[in-house]
Amino acid sequence: MAIREEIRWQIIELARCPSARSSAFTPERPTKWHPNAVVNPETGHPFTLPGAWDFIATCAEQGHEIEALRLRKPAGATAYVMKVWLEGNRPPLYVKVEVRSGRILGRSFHESDY
Repeated sequence: MAIREEIRWQIIELARCPSARSSAFTPERPTKWHPNAVVNPETGHPFTLPGAWDFIATCAEQGHEIEALRLRKPAGATAYVMKVWLEGNRPPLYVKVEVRSGRILGRSFHESDY
């Protein structure tokens, strides 16, 4: 399901605000946040943590497709997913974030498993 533009702008704004973002793993909100395992095609080096957040904001700003997804943990919460092709023969980058209470939580940043 496509998202409202209001959500897109929240993702952009929060991803660019270091004090609003987190990717910490908890049992209630598990993460698979591995930017340093993904090569940034612009630099040829792995993404840094700040670079990953900037990449998310830039993709959202450029109108990249973002879909809403219901989460299992926590049950019923909504996350927002982007699948971004970085290089021709590599799997797409899978990005999933959760926006809640004025914060953005990084849930996934890794090559797609599917």
